[in-house]
Amino acid sequence: MNIKKISLILCVLFISASMFTIHSASVSAATNSNITFEDVTKNHPAYEEINYLVSLGVIQGYIVNGKRVFGPNNNVTRGQAAKMVVVASGNKPLVVNKSSFSDVTVGTEMSGYIERAVQLGFFDKNIKGEFLPNKALSRGEMSYVLTKAFNLDTSEYEGIDSPFTDVGITHEYVKYINTIYYNGITNGTGKTYLPNSTVTRSQFSLFVARAKSEKYRLELPVKGVTVPDTSQVIGLVKVTTDGLNIRKSTDSTSTTNIVGKVNTGGKLSVYAVEGNWLKVSYKGAYAYIFKQYAEFLDADGNALGAVEKEVTTKNAVNLYVKPTSSAKVISTIKANVKLPVYKTVGGYYLTQVNGLPGYVVANSTTDTVEEEKPNPNPDPGTPPVTSGDVLGRVTVANLNVRSQSNSTSAVLFKLNKGEYVQVNSISGYWAEITYNGQTGFVHKSYLKLLNQSAKPLQNRVIILDPGHGGKDPGTVKGSVSEKSITLKVSTQVKQLLENAGAKVYMTRTGDTYPSLQDRVDFTQANYGEIFVSVHVNSAANSSAQGTETYYAISTGDMYQEDIDLATFVNNQIVNNLNMKNRGVKQEQYYVIRNMVIPSILVELGFLTNTEDHNKMTNDQYVNLFAESIYNGILQYYKKQ
Repeated sequence: MNIKKISLILCVLFISASMFTIHSASVSAATNSNITFEDVTKNHPAYEEINYLVSLGVIQGYIVNGKRVFGPNNNVTRGQAAKMVVVASGNKPLVVNKSSFSDVTVGTEMSGYIERAVQLGFFDKNIKGEFLPNKALSRGEMSYVLTKAFNLDTSEYEGIDSPFTDVGITHEYVKYINTIYYNGITNGTGKTYLPNSTVTRSQFSLFVARAKSEKYRLELPVKGVTVPDTSQVIGLVKVTTDGLNIRKSTDSTSTTNIVGKVNTGGKLSVYAVEGNWLKVSYKGAYAYIFKQYAEFLDADGNALGAVEKEVTTKNAVNLYVKPTSSAKVISTIKANVKLPVYKTVGGYYLTQVNGLPGYVVANSTTDTVEEEKPNPNPDPGTPPVTSGDVLGRVTVANLNVRSQSNSTSAVLFKLNKGEYVQVNSISGYWAEITYNGQTGFVHKSYLKLLNQSAKPLQNRVIILDPGHGGKDPGTVKGSVSEKSITLKVSTQVKQLLENAGAKVYMTRTGDTYPSLQDRVDFTQANYGEIFVSVHVNSAANSSAQGTETYYAISTGDMYQEDIDLATFVNNQIVNNLNMKNRGVKQEQYYVIRNMVIPSILVELGFLTNTEDHNKMTNDQYVNLFAESIYNGILQYYKKQ
């Protein structure tokens, strides 16, 4: 071998050995303080931390073309990481006579640091007797290395979920990732941690500096940002179904984000409402549940109960989480807003705004005098006219009886909820009634019309709403769509009701798409007396099954009638088709919350569940669904 070749080999070996050289602790700070890197300027985000590690003798860089560089964007290898943490943690390389790894040569500088790092437990696993010193360190491995090297306490973070969407509670590094996160060493990348990604040399320098010195640590995770702060709770909910998935993100199509389950009756604190999701706290971290399967409670954990009255805000008022002005403010309500009142607690009214319960100062409101309002722009057409032996049961308190069939004529007297009147005739939305010898007019939406001699459904005006349609298929499973099932069932219900003498109108009779407001307008234009919307359910978990029926509570609404109608229909379906009973529930769905007539939304079953799917796609069972809805409506009208 000639002298040139020997010189070249020695040069290469020198550069390789000096690359990322790590000095022993005996190297003076004065010597290292003179080291600067061509590729790490003062504007570099890790400039201060890199120089801190240089001063400790942890890094020195290497020479390229006569210039000292650091290679900040190169991946840090397992071997380089071992050197850094051994020196940074105040340890020295371990001299051994025989290497513990087939890919690490004994006697080299790299060997001593790797042997020491493994001896101290800084690395958790090795593969078939190899250390893989030249393999890039992953972010998951990094969490373990830093936690062990700097003796960070993991006990507080065992068995809890991570704040990152890509690190589940069962992830092999979850407690170590939690530990470096909550100690201000890393905050991930947005909502993710990327545990399988590599780490650059500048990134690893940042993390080592933070682990070594409090000076460089990030601001510890702020409560209310990723660590739930109980002072920011805006409400309490009770779960209304078994096996409800608790997720770390609002993605119902994935199973990897499921961090737990909760059953009926379980209570969770709510921090925000995000569309159809509730942001809750679960095992010390934020999580999400689907809003549809939870019911808001009052500050004491009790159901809201019945609406006692309605009030109107006199000016802008705060909505508080608890009945005290020192509680968290959920929102500010503008003046002249009508609010339902569920109960009075020490000078505060328990109310509900946009689905969220809260408390307002009672004397900042005035009692609302409810005026019944017919549709301001009905399609005059030819409104249904009824006369004969019909009684009307009043469904609201303080119902005005007027001298003429409009909302501006004089009030003759008022009727109380539960009183019965003789209905002489009906024209559009106005009924001429007689009570104790006095005759006047009331808005028929506030009467339950009860036939005394004719069939119970004779001349009753019923609106059926087959959910979805046209461009909106609803839930889809294979070749089966929700819109086709709801239309088929509703069409059969219509036939049964008409055979019983009812006047029935459907919001769609084919594959069309009326908007939600179109469905409300259609109901008003046809002077509907009850409204039934038919839907099909779905869930990410195929075990979810059964029938559930919804009603809404809105201002001026006789919601007890909604509950009666929903209960009759739900029970008929459950009993006749042997469906799991998921119950009657309150939910502010658009089409039912914008009605003042009794209105319900029935979810026949889950298309994503095999048993329910088979029933909803079998003609014999489809007939039973239709008959059950019909029988539920008939039961409702038979109840006097």
